[in-house]
Amino acid sequence: NEINRLERIVKDFLQFARPSEPQFAVVSAEEPLRDAQKLLATELQKSKINLVVAEIAPAQIRIDPQQFKQVLINLIHNAADSMGENGTVTLRARRDEKRLHDRTTDVVILEVSDTGTGIPPEAEKRLFDPFFTTKDYGTGLGLPIAARIVEKHLGALQYQTQAGCGTTFGIILPVY
Repeated sequence: NEINRLERIVKDFLQFARPSEPQFAVVSAEEPLRDAQKLLATELQKSKINLVVAEIAPAQIRIDPQQFKQVLINLIHNAADSMGENGTVTLRARRDEKRLHDRTTDVVILEVSDTGTGIPPEAEKRLFDPFFTTKDYGTGLGLPIAARIVEKHLGALQYQTQAGCGTTFGIILPVY
């Protein structure tokens, strides 16, 4: 177990230090969300956490499917960890118009929402700092790696949290 943990730490550190270039493909906004649900729903069910896909706006996005799988897995695991047992993680894709890279553009927002406890204010200040974690395990590189991957896709990673009501992370990407 310790060897596996150390291997994961080294892998995370190397990915943070030298992220690979995306291998882009045009996919529907629904595809990465459905893939993540298929991959993680059974695992989360063991903790009585439901992983559901809610409304999906029809749209195409240009992503590296493997890198986005990693981003979504990280966000979903963080959401599940915030609840412990019993709760719901909701995945959705919606269209909007936002400022990205100093211009207003049509975007798709992939959301991961949880019914957890929200992010404490002291953790919020350091949320994207490398090696910062509130967990007894992990490297503190999950969110910084996710943010870097999203930036390489010309997008942005944002969140909204409310104490006692949960958190929503939004991956903002240009519509393709």
